[in-house]
Amino acid sequence: MYESSERENSPWITLDLEGWAPLTEGRAPVQYRKKAILFHQEDAADAVFIVKSGRLRITSYQEDGAEKQLYIAEKGALVGESSCLNGAVHQSSAVAIVDSLVWKIPVLELQEAMEHNWQLTQRVISLLCRKKDVFYRQILDLSFKQATHRNASQLVNLCRQYGKEHEKGVRISIHFTQQDISGIVNASRVTVGNVFNMFIDQGLLTREGKYFIVTDLEAMRNSAATEPAAPGNVKKQKSG
Repeated sequence: MYESSERENSPWITLDLEGWAPLTEGRAPVQYRKKAILFHQEDAADAVFIVKSGRLRITSYQEDGAEKQLYIAEKGALVGESSCLNGAVHQSSAVAIVDSLVWKIPVLELQEAMEHNWQLTQRVISLLCRKKDVFYRQILDLSFKQATHRNASQLVNLCRQYGKEHEKGVRISIHFTQQDISGIVNASRVTVGNVFNMFIDQGLLTREGKYFIVTDLEAMRNSAATEPAAPGNVKKQKSG
């Protein structure tokens, strides 16, 4: 049902846990309650984090208080590795969206394990590349797509990762808020609400309790892929 390109571009990142065994075996995870902060932007990057269960939000903040959600770390996701390997401070903050169990790995242990385990090193590199693809897609979407298309893209991503077959379409099986979406698509909560209402009016989306159902996934994909017409094209069409 879901295309591989959607998987690679989705800001909801999940991986199998088995590949992290060289780092997690024999180590007890730490419990972080909902809204608990794992690290702040500009904190010293002295450890990486692997999500055993739950969900983390990775967000970058500006001096004026503006924020941009970079990605959502799901089960199996590694967090903080880029800053640790660069010997830099964290460039973002990490907060638990729900109660989460997370392994905390000191950076020196990560580096030692990578020196002796090529498969682990490949896994870290692969994840870094995947995050690069996520950020690249976000840059393109923010540069060239309108809020409607960006919202549709995230609904498609959620269907890909959490979609369950339903008599009305594809049910997204996790609870998320319009505020969660707004941070990723860089639009206000009001704008996200208006776009969601438009999708509902168009028959592409419905809601049952706290869960959303995409009633026409193909049409939602088309909405996500649609590019706004360039000014030159609009002018040319009118003159014709």
